[in-house]
Amino acid sequence: MVAPATGQRQRRIALFGATGSIGASALDVIARHPDRFQIDTLSAHSRVDTLLGLCARFQPQRVVITDPAAAAAMQRGLRQAGLDTIELLVGAAAL
Repeated sequence: MVAPATGQRQRRIALFGATGSIGASALDVIARHPDRFQIDTLSAHSRVDTLLGLCARFQPQRVVITDPAAAAAMQRGLRQAGLDTIELLVGAAAL
C-alpha cells in the first residue's frame, strides 16, 4: 500500500455488495487510488469464488458472507488461499 500524501489520511472502506456491478465499480475506483483508500471490510451474499478473489487482491481485515450456507466454503477457501488471517463474519446481522 502506498502511503497517503502529506496532510491526507487514508480512508478505510467497508464495501457491502462487493461482488455486484456497483461493488465492482467502487473497487475499480478504490484500486486506482491506493494512497487514499484501503479496503477494511468486504461483503457479499453468496458468491464465494468472486469474494475470495477480491480478498486475495485487496487483503481486507474482515469479510462478511450473509448466506450461512456459503460460510463453510468461504472459510475453506480463505484457508486454502492462505488468507486465514482475514476475519470471517457470517449472516445478515454481521453486516
